[in-house]
Amino acid sequence: MPNITDHQSNQTTKLLLIGHSGTGKTGALCSLAAAGYKLRILDLDNGVDIIKSYLTDPNSRYVKENPNCAANVEYVTLTETKKSVNGRILSAKSTVWPRMVDLLIHWKDGDTDLGKPSSWGPDSVLVLVSLTAAAKAALDHHVPMNGALMAVRTQNEGRRDIGAAQDYIRSLLDLFKDDGLKCNVIVISHITEVSESGYGPQSEEGKNETSQGFPSAIGRALSPHIPRYFNTVLHAKAVGPSLKIYTKTTGEVCTKNTAPMKVAQSYNVETGLAEYFRAVQGK
Repeated sequence: MPNITDHQSNQTTKLLLIGHSGTGKTGALCSLAAAGYKLRILDLDNGVDIIKSYLTDPNSRYVKENPNCAANVEYVTLTETKKSVNGRILSAKSTVWPRMVDLLIHWKDGDTDLGKPSSWGPDSVLVLVSLTAAAKAALDHHVPMNGALMAVRTQNEGRRDIGAAQDYIRSLLDLFKDDGLKCNVIVISHITEVSESGYGPQSEEGKNETSQGFPSAIGRALSPHIPRYFNTVLHAKAVGPSLKIYTKTTGEVCTKNTAPMKVAQSYNVETGLAEYFRAVQGK
């Protein structure tokens, strides 16, 4: 029987990082590359430009800290081809979801073969950017199975499509939390505000309600359940001119972490993820 002191949280971190657009979520990954972690990024947002800038500019703090930090990043960008149908811009194919799943089973892209993510160790970080885009990819993958790619769906058909896409996302999150995946995991997501009635900042009657920020996926019913799949939920937020990563609840988003007596209440985005990993893993 294993002793609690040997729990895997001493070695790996599986983390959900949520925040509004522009709060530095993707750029925050650079501190981990500079700290020596191997980042393996599934880029569904076509948004790793900032990482390239930070990790290759000789004036960057990350390059000064670790001149070889750019070599620690491998990425695959996955997007769908679009087509105009009766004035609507729709996905012409369904390739992102199955390609993403293939990479999660065996990471091979052209001449690059990193093996199975299940064989990666605690020096690696599997990153999904973003859960929001993955949810759209799940929907695009499901709809063609009904012969409805680029078709206009009825309201009831749309609800069933969303329910099926939510099941795909649940299976993805199950994979990330599986104990067989021994590497670190970071899932980045935008924020959806959900009120007590489940509609948003206001109820459908128009009365103001208290809302809470949850990961943005597909359909409001799934969002409040997503944090259950992670032992660490951090919140990226703009505070005046500064960008911060919060480890403890601010009221807007409920956060959680695996070492509440070791971590600071907040970190600067530029160095926060590396500092957080160092605090909880003792490295």
